[in-house]
Amino acid sequence: MTNAANYSGRPIRILLLEKYMDTMHQLLPVPHKLVPFHNETDESYIYKLRDVDVMISSFVKGQWLTAGSPLRLIQGIGAGMEGIDLAALPPGCTVCNVYGHEWAVAEYCFMTMTMLNREIVQQDAALRLGDWSGGAFRSELRGRNLLVLGLGHIGAEVARWGSFYGMKVTGLTRTPSAVRRQELKLKEIGSLSDLPAFLPAADFVVVAIPHTAETTAFISEAELKAMKQTAYLVNVARGPIVDEHSLYVALRDKVIAGAANDVWYIYPNALDEIRRPATYPFHDLPNIIMSPHNAGTTDGTMTYRFEFIAENIGRFYRGDPLQNVVHVVPT
Repeated sequence: MTNAANYSGRPIRILLLEKYMDTMHQLLPVPHKLVPFHNETDESYIYKLRDVDVMISSFVKGQWLTAGSPLRLIQGIGAGMEGIDLAALPPGCTVCNVYGHEWAVAEYCFMTMTMLNREIVQQDAALRLGDWSGGAFRSELRGRNLLVLGLGHIGAEVARWGSFYGMKVTGLTRTPSAVRRQELKLKEIGSLSDLPAFLPAADFVVVAIPHTAETTAFISEAELKAMKQTAYLVNVARGPIVDEHSLYVALRDKVIAGAANDVWYIYPNALDEIRRPATYPFHDLPNIIMSPHNAGTTDGTMTYRFEFIAENIGRFYRGDPLQNVVHVVPT
């Protein structure tokens, strides 16, 4: 691993998104030179990565890296690392991620669950036309069955919020245990393979598992049909965990009552590109809440992340053990 001795007192060279420059400049505890990027061409990334020690990003293409690259640390801006071509990284390069978004995402889950359950969007639209009827009495979240898929940082926080709301919370995880059940005050705990047994009783299903080959289309037609017609699905993990076509049909045909999606199937190449997030016209459906993968992007999350990133780069510069290491390329 690169350490302070290798720098001989020179500033550490860091490639980062232009809009983060002022914040990181104020927080970094070591001598540094910041190199900005913003919607660069591949050729520009190649040029800039020839002369930096660290890149702050969760997206790195293999073709950007040339032989002899000095890059020794990729510090992700979030938890997901699937956008980094790990096989192309130079020898000695370390990849770290960062969390801190679990509170914000849990808040999003309960905001959207409440909006769906109370049909807030529909009532808002009706009242704008002068309709005060409001429909039938609606159930509270209290006492309802919440099924949380995944008990990592996000899933565990969602489970805690569920208990606070007085919900009956079940968690499914790769490694269920009685200790974990007690820690999170779960009604039940099970393995991810137990999904078919728990879906029929769920009023709300929150998807918070990592996207892998094994979890692609983890929820598809059969699983959606197994849910109550009055149930809601909230996906804050990755789009492909829920099969796109199956979800669209289930919402269109009222197989389930509704959904909230913060994660999608098609992403723009840049934030200013106008592009639909899916092959199917989810935007035409009245029973889905759509958001642009920003459930965790709050001031609280980003304050924590910037401070963590600055400290981790300081550790890297000094040669101290790094935090949240997810991949190391052998030298």
